[in-house]
Amino acid sequence: MAKQKRNVLITGGTGFLGSTVTKAFLAQGDTVAVTYLFDNEVERFKEYNPELSDKVTFIYANVIEESDVQKTVQDYLSQFGHLDILVNIVGGFVGGIPAVELDEDRWDFMMNLNLKSVFLCCKTVLPHMTERGFGKIVNISARAGLKGESGLSAYCVSKGGVRTLTEALAAEVMDSGINVNCIMPSIMDTPMNREAMPDEDHSRWVKTEDVAKVICFLTSDDSAIINGAAIPVYGRA
Repeated sequence: MAKQKRNVLITGGTGFLGSTVTKAFLAQGDTVAVTYLFDNEVERFKEYNPELSDKVTFIYANVIEESDVQKTVQDYLSQFGHLDILVNIVGGFVGGIPAVELDEDRWDFMMNLNLKSVFLCCKTVLPHMTERGFGKIVNISARAGLKGESGLSAYCVSKGGVRTLTEALAAEVMDSGINVNCIMPSIMDTPMNREAMPDEDHSRWVKTEDVAKVICFLTSDDSAIINGAAIPVYGRA
């Protein structure tokens, strides 16, 4: 029997990891929409992934504003009818600053981009998934979310928050036919990371294609018994 096509929404789907994940879901035959904040994100995605450009729906969304997230999800449902899978990839990194030197704006930036965005998107789609009795959510935490590290206070706290939020949400929906899990990457093999760290052993870094495979597994029928998990995907990095 042919695999049923699913509707997927990926926040931050225009970035390097996001575009790899988008490509993986499209290869499975799924319908994919990705959010963006700036027009140049879409232009860059189309430039580097021309073969995907006409297969992806781009939806503007400021995922740290609740009203924006609500409109985005409503627009998505109006266009596609239902949502099966949410992958929260939007995020960022601020590091190398001791906590006593970290200004409030940078702290808030990390909390909003990495944690609040996940909270708002999950909060908004869960009622729809609960009503249908089905849904898969994968959030992006990080290895740094397991332990505080010098100079990474805001990043560690925000990514640790994603992990514990995932656990809390999973507990709340465990009887609703919904799975909520997260993955914990470390340094991934991207052009940006290679440019920033040219002297590192890049062979030890995890490829985004391998991370995408884990995300696809966590949204598959084979992962139905996995809920509230934080999956390490940092390999030898």
